[in-house]
Amino acid sequence: MTSTTPPQTGLTPRGVEVVTGYARGLRVAEIAAELGLAEKTIASRTHHAAKALGIKGARQAALVDYAYRHGYLTVEQPRPRPTLTPRLEQVLDCAARGLSARETAAELGIATGTARRHLERLHSALEVHTTARAVAVAWETGLRGGRRSPQEGPEK
Repeated sequence: MTSTTPPQTGLTPRGVEVVTGYARGLRVAEIAAELGLAEKTIASRTHHAAKALGIKGARQAALVDYAYRHGYLTVEQPRPRPTLTPRLEQVLDCAARGLSARETAAELGIATGTARRHLERLHSALEVHTTARAVAVAWETGLRGGRRSPQEGPEK
């Protein structure tokens, strides 16, 4: 993944740096240390970026998805596409849209605890530790963003 000059306004250059950290699977403290900023500053930038983009709360995964969709982050080296169950694909989509476990549960008609277990399984399947990184891996592997494997054939 690389950061590029955005095709439109929305994320500030510092915001892109923060979101890039989330996409790499870093936590707030790690991003703060890397950028030489206070953790409070990282949390504040995350909150303000999400608010400016109409993302409810400070949803790191939704910011990562936004950054890929709008060209702030790009996939340099596509990775092999993992196989996810249809339910895990639904959970991934909910996470990328910034839904909490409770909101995911309501949307999918399952218990909140079940939604959390599905998120844990998603993390395991994609070999990640954060949901924001799961969204980045989904872009890198073509689970999000429309890249299709040769076995799937052309998009209809």
